Amino acid sequence: MDPKRKATVEELMRRRRLAALLFWRPDELVMMLGYMPLWGVSVLLYPADGEAVLFVPELEPEDILPAGVEVRRYPWGVLDGRDPWEVLYRAIKDELRKRDLSNGAVSFTRNIGGSAPCRMSGEQPPLPADLAEQLGRVSDGGWKDAGGELLRLYEQKTATDVAALEKTHRVAARAVEVFYEEVEKGHTEAFLSALIEATVQEVNGRAGISFAKAWPMVQSGRNSADAGRFNRSTHKIIASGDLVVLEMGVCVEGYWADITRTAVAGEITDLNRRMYDAVIGAQRAAYALIRPGIAMREVDKAARDYIDDCGFAGYFPHALGHQTGFRYHDPGEALSPFSTGVLREGMVITIEPGIYGEALGGGLRVEDNILITADGYRILSASHRELKGENYGN
Repeated sequence: MDPKRKATVEELMRRRRLAALLFWRPDELVMMLGYMPLWGVSVLLYPADGEAVLFVPELEPEDILPAGVEVRRYPWGVLDGRDPWEVLYRAIKDELRKRDLSNGAVSFTRNIGGSAPCRMSGEQPPLPADLAEQLGRVSDGGWKDAGGELLRLYEQKTATDVAALEKTHRVAARAVEVFYEEVEKGHTEAFLSALIEATVQEVNGRAGISFAKAWPMVQSGRNSADAGRFNRSTHKIIASGDLVVLEMGVCVEGYWADITRTAVAGEITDLNRRMYDAVIGAQRAAYALIRPGIAMREVDKAARDYIDDCGFAGYFPHALGHQTGFRYHDPGEALSPFSTGVLREGMVITIEPGIYGEALGGGLRVEDNILITADGYRILSASHRELKGENYGN
């Protein structure tokens, strides 16, 4: 467990007078332990006194379990007649009682929805409907609201997190290369998406990576005009002259990158260049302001004003960015004209200006992931972002 996060969590428990914290959402377990569960039914008991205990189902693979924390199994997935959830709740109660913490309150995130997927991401974890209610009963002191502080943990990426995110972005960079290599070969949007996904999947089992997956969505020509509203791949063939937008989430062992690139299939027109220059210029206008303490809405305004001044007012319909890293979209405020938050050191945010319109021949967005540092920022997604995957615009 990262020492900085450990200190933050323990200070939270002291300030809120909590007996323990419970972490059970996949992204929380990644944040606390660097552990991405397979089944999504693991629970970490983090007590105010003594060492943490991770409860995992019997079916959880041994090779993905984290080091440095006590692991105990409970009989989820074992047909032995016992209710596995009752066994789990009882084990947590007993652990709190052994530590003389059973009279204190516990806190945890109650909302079952909205978390990142587990490794079995084809479906939601099979959690009981009354999970929050039952976890609130493991202590006689009941559940206590931590006042949003658990969600604010997502905002601070530690050195351990940054190293893991750098690995994710190295995988994402290879996927971006494949996008540029294949975009002019006459594929359908869906087939190009599949090639990009295959590139990421091929990483599994290599370079010490046990889980890598991407969610690439490609829109071309007239379809790219909708890329500011939604992302999806179709069987439209990518044709010469098309603007082609790749929106892609990449997850490597629970750490996420959220990247967009736009290429032109065929000749780059003057309008394409104007749109691209406006979007890249908007990014740079945003970067010029980024530092701890700056209002999010001011960063959004700088990018939005730049696009307007380039003659594309009304063609940038969405927020400039959002927080990311433990999820495709982390909790916390987005960078929009309505934001009330400020940037803080340790945040990872996206900067993703875009211009879209049927009258423009489609849409164009470039999205990069930015780490807020003590004195400014660092771009994590330093892969090609040009219209042809070359050095145009750099």
